[in-house]
Amino acid sequence: MKTNFIIVAIIIVAFSFGGCTTKENFDFKVTVVPESKSSVITLNDMNTAAEIISKRLNNSFGIPQESMKLDVNENQISLTISKADTSKIASIKEIITGYARLEFWETYENAEIMGYLSKANNLLREMKTGADVKNTNTQDEFIAQNPLLGKLKPSVTAQGEPLPSCMIGLASGKDTAIVNRYMQMPEIKALLPRELKLMWSRDPHRYDPSKILYELHAIKVTTQDGKAPLDGSVIISAKPITGPSKSDIKIDLAMNAEGTSTWARITRENVNRCIAVVLDGYVRSYPRVMDEISGGNTKITGDFTAEEANDLASIFNSGSLPFELKIVEEQIIKRE
Repeated sequence: MKTNFIIVAIIIVAFSFGGCTTKENFDFKVTVVPESKSSVITLNDMNTAAEIISKRLNNSFGIPQESMKLDVNENQISLTISKADTSKIASIKEIITGYARLEFWETYENAEIMGYLSKANNLLREMKTGADVKNTNTQDEFIAQNPLLGKLKPSVTAQGEPLPSCMIGLASGKDTAIVNRYMQMPEIKALLPRELKLMWSRDPHRYDPSKILYELHAIKVTTQDGKAPLDGSVIISAKPITGPSKSDIKIDLAMNAEGTSTWARITRENVNRCIAVVLDGYVRSYPRVMDEISGGNTKITGDFTAEEANDLASIFNSGSLPFELKIVEEQIIKRE
């Protein structure tokens, strides 16, 4: 009898707690502002951002317009979602602030850049003082004698031949800042091609068992304004797709007429070269072009999780934000 009473009591308590956490009992309120204050942002810009947020929430979570209250001014956007599903708050926040700046860049081949890296390394060595190279540790001696190539491992075969790719080297996450500093030095930049732009991978190198090495890629700037020749503004639809392997998740993209024409030209002019797919400033994949792609459809890869692919597809379908946003205040409010 005592055991039965305890079981019944547990069921009642569990049922009571479950009843007070249903989504109908809570509103979610969030305040977002522009990430940067350096550029001039108008009320029209903020209204555009609010419209995109509204579309994203509807596309991703089916939240109807009547359940969203948006108050917009030139400084911030205040959003209240009625009857919010509290289990999805983290995903909702990602969708609201997800910038997802998608770009397609032409690239240099590793073999075209390797000689410049050697010249940069030699110049940095010459700029070092004698005190910098006195060290008894063999590894430290090598790094002191090779300031750049001691931090950035070249992408070469065992025989020292450049591997075919736009990836020019690997560096530990803790060394990416110093590599960036070296490559931004005026003396070093003067040695490099003017059209060269360097970008890191977002994730560690796939074949690095330690998962601490990041890829450095050689991007080629081919436009007069220095921007990517193709970006996410041409996307008219996106959907996640899964290959034979459940972990093989891609995003299928369809482009408008302008994007279709530009994509055909870029792929035609870069057969047997890599195109870097860049998301928010980081290289996600760099497929080699086998032939011209003329239909305006393409698939992008990037070791996406299913949730990430769904969120990105929703963002692409809803449009990119005109500027980056950040959350400065959030509340989960119990409904009366």
